[in-house]
Amino acid sequence: MDVAELFAEVRDSLADVFAAIEWAEDEIAAAQRRWPARADALFHSFSLIRPPVELLERLSVEPVYRAYARELLDRVGQEQDTRPGTAVEVCLGLREASLRAPLSHDGFGLYARMWDAAGLPEVDGVTDMRTHYEAISADALDEAETYARRHTSRPDRVLEVAGCCGQHHGVEVACVYADIDQASTDDADGEAVA
Repeated sequence: MDVAELFAEVRDSLADVFAAIEWAEDEIAAAQRRWPARADALFHSFSLIRPPVELLERLSVEPVYRAYARELLDRVGQEQDTRPGTAVEVCLGLREASLRAPLSHDGFGLYARMWDAAGLPEVDGVTDMRTHYEAISADALDEAETYARRHTSRPDRVLEVAGCCGQHHGVEVACVYADIDQASTDDADGEAVA
């Protein structure tokens, strides 16, 4: 590989990273509009919506990542547990299972339900069949969803904010997390401690 090829590869990789950051920022801003009372927590949720390493490739597709992030951000906005698997994670797990063996009736019904719950684009043969599967197997799908979300849960996926400098994107704000950081770095006279 020559220098020009290496440079092009690095440039393309960085473009993908910056695109993903933009998607995350867009979803955070949209969640802040939906849940204004939780705007500070949502601002500090960037690390929460970072894709797990094993899902990086699958979550590099814009609508898939946005659906994943949106569900987690809505949980933050509603003060819900962020550890259970998302609809996207359940879909990805079912996709992997379907590569090993055909999905059962309930498995496909759950796939259609989770696809719809994630708000992914309509696909013939998936989204148009959801009502059929719900009518026949709603109770079984409820149980399967509970199991799948528990199975794909991430115990370490919790919002932890160590503090805030009092600025969000360079704009001074009265962030509820600002005092956490300041209390540990100021001395008794209110001056910063080195």
